Amino acid sequence: MSENNCPYCDFDEYDVIDKNDFGAILPEPKPLSKGHSVIIPLRHISSFFDVTDKERKSLMSLLELARNELKIRHQPEGFHIGFNDGSVFGEASQHLHIHIIPRYAGQALRLDERWGILDEE
Repeated sequence: MSENNCPYCDFDEYDVIDKNDFGAILPEPKPLSKGHSVIIPLRHISSFFDVTDKERKSLMSLLELARNELKIRHQPEGFHIGFNDGSVFGEASQHLHIHIIPRYAGQALRLDERWGILDEE
């Protein structure tokens, strides 16, 4: 794997949902709902605030494309969109990735440790 074993740098082209010159849409390996995907820049970068203007526009274009595709494929009621920025979350990957999580009627969204949320027991 490239860039310190980063899964987002060494993705399988077969998994790509869509792609442009600066980014790609990939299925989330640990989905929180049906169709959960991530949008990544092709360049290994850890912060959204460090992307170039072209990368930012590209990522937003891919986010809109992902939303449109998910609406056609799965007909969700809405979407939860987010990303973590900074190492406080303890993520294994330091490669920026934007989550688009389809939301369905009657389905509660259960965020997990990737979002800094721990189940209290």
